[in-house]
Amino acid sequence: MNRPNPTIPVLAAVGAALTLGAPAGSAAEGLALEEILVTAQRRTQSLQDVPISIVAMDQQVLEMRGIDEIEDISLDIPNFTVNTFPSDSTTIRLFIRGIGQNDAQITQDPSVALYLDGVYIGTSVAAGFEGVDVQRIEVLRGPQGTLYGRNATGGAVNIITRRASVEGVEFRQDLTVGNLDKFQSKSMLNLPLSDSVAAKVNFNYTERDGIAKNRGPGEDFMNEDRQTVVADLRWLAGEDVTVDYRFERARINDTEPYNQVLTDPDLSTGLIAAAINYNDDWDTDRIAKPTSQRVIPSSDQDIAAHSLWVNWQINDTLRLESITAYRDLDSFSPSDFVPTGITLAGDAPVLGRFETDFEQWSQELQLQGETGNWEYVTGLFYYRDEAFQDNFLGETLGECCIVRTTDTENWSAAAYTQVTWHPAWMERRWHITAGGRYSYDERKSVRNNQGAIVPFIGMYDEDFTQFNPSFVVAFDVNDEMNIYAKIETGYKAGGTSQRSARADLFADGFDPEEIVSYELGFKGEFWDGRGRYNSALFYMEIDGLQSSIQTDPVSPGGRDFLPSDNNEVLGAEVDMNLLLADGLTFTLSYGYLDTQLGESALTTDLGLSEVLSDNLPYAPDHSVYTAFDYRRALGPGTLGVHLNYGWQDDVGTSVTDNGNFVVDSYGLLGASVSFSEVPVPGAPGTLQLLLWGRNLLDEEYGLSGQTALQPLGADETQIFGEPRTYGVTATYAF
Repeated sequence: MNRPNPTIPVLAAVGAALTLGAPAGSAAEGLALEEILVTAQRRTQSLQDVPISIVAMDQQVLEMRGIDEIEDISLDIPNFTVNTFPSDSTTIRLFIRGIGQNDAQITQDPSVALYLDGVYIGTSVAAGFEGVDVQRIEVLRGPQGTLYGRNATGGAVNIITRRASVEGVEFRQDLTVGNLDKFQSKSMLNLPLSDSVAAKVNFNYTERDGIAKNRGPGEDFMNEDRQTVVADLRWLAGEDVTVDYRFERARINDTEPYNQVLTDPDLSTGLIAAAINYNDDWDTDRIAKPTSQRVIPSSDQDIAAHSLWVNWQINDTLRLESITAYRDLDSFSPSDFVPTGITLAGDAPVLGRFETDFEQWSQELQLQGETGNWEYVTGLFYYRDEAFQDNFLGETLGECCIVRTTDTENWSAAAYTQVTWHPAWMERRWHITAGGRYSYDERKSVRNNQGAIVPFIGMYDEDFTQFNPSFVVAFDVNDEMNIYAKIETGYKAGGTSQRSARADLFADGFDPEEIVSYELGFKGEFWDGRGRYNSALFYMEIDGLQSSIQTDPVSPGGRDFLPSDNNEVLGAEVDMNLLLADGLTFTLSYGYLDTQLGESALTTDLGLSEVLSDNLPYAPDHSVYTAFDYRRALGPGTLGVHLNYGWQDDVGTSVTDNGNFVVDSYGLLGASVSFSEVPVPGAPGTLQLLLWGRNLLDEEYGLSGQTALQPLGADETQIFGEPRTYGVTATYAF
């Protein structure tokens, strides 16, 4: 199979490796990059020692980049893409190395696993929540099948927050104001209740006007209205036992994205294009003030979660951890897919009113230990969710109040082990790791679709088992450099579609998605610790790719999944940090992807055929991120300056040829200036003032797009990203 030659990343990796082997030169005495600690392998390690392509951002980095939620880091990490679902601004889609969940459904597992303090988040619905007192975000690129209890064919995102502490009273208050009438308040109070018990409470409140002003009835598009309360309790139950409990309650009342029609309605070839008028709100440039044809309401999403962690340090070399979690989501997500379109009936053509109830329970037991030249992690994982989605109040071409429901119940059990051997020979420079994960998944669904071309009530009930091995060989070239080679496998359970438009496709469902990844990595420090260079070359093979296909000829919501085999991904990643001078740091990251689908068309025994596009969706060929950071003492405090630029290539949005909308390449410039650690006379704390701006050049860019509404005359629609945003954040903390 002919492929473009990835000359740039290969030469970058080889050239940098040769450079690292050269003498460091004259570095200023005492200057060195700070060590980055991560928990990607379930134990605290230096990022440089972990044989994974990983990017970690600590609290200071998140603050200076103005990152509040997962969507904000999409351009900051090459080969990592985040965007919102077309019908719901709080339902996110995560893609790593081209692997992701293009059609977010309650009946399908996400390809990229999202964890909050080790707790797996089982649905993409309302997953675009704001982080509360986030200590660090880790993005693990590539399959993570043997260290985590849940499926992760594309990778994993770990959000780590700060727990309650018995060390002393802590308080922090952040107030932010910005354009679009943004107002945000973040409050944190940590109180030791005794020598062994502490409590911590966080409260976040965010309001922001929409990025598209609605001249029609109802709200603007992509308003933000969010409240979150998190209460943490820590109990030092014994010298070696720590118990942490957390309760979280979040309310989200955001509004939907604006799906803007890009193609000239007069040239549309849709089946019923003449029945719909888009002329009043049609342009290829971003429309700042569209006019909806009916009321745009706010969403209503309520999240309640309980989590319990028990850590027992059995002895100096053995630790047992239990993670118990429950999460409940009640969601009402309204969506007018083309709200500016006018039908003969006088309103918009397609209306969604999705009500979703989702409950999940999970339990994980994990044992970590070491003995002699061996380290090991082994665990058991149990997960169950129950969900119900109803679109009874949805409309297509004025037809309302038809039963369209899906009821689903899934449960999964897994056992996993990873063992690392550090042989005594060659000064213990070799590190050989083997791992395995056995999974059992059971999936049940009932679909009642009275709005289909042929109405039906269908049932689905299937079980899946899978064993996923992994193998890694790492070698420490010297104290500053190491290389690794790994084979990693991943798996995502089969299932069926919550929006199925055909009884036969719903009953047949789809098979598991399987991936095999081969990776070569290099990690090193140079210039006497002032430089850090990490790179990875990888090749992945994917069978059973779960491809979402529109099977309802009129409604874009009628979709089923078809599998495709022999798909390939070739790519590279480079991450470099340089401490150019005291307080001045330069960051450069680059990602390369070449994805190819293994089949030219999907043809099934059930009479369905689809011509496929050439590439995986949301997989940019090239992506780059670069930043400068400067910090120095100034007067009574510390001055901080941050400048960043992220860019990604154009991407397709679908595996099918006739549904593949191309989102153009774009780049965004951001900056911030802070004055921090300023003492407050007569008070115990310090002040910080942060001026920040994102998309400073006011770039008009697309986040996602679709052609699913072509039968209605909207051949291409796109959701635009945020315009220039800026503001100031004042912080008092002690």
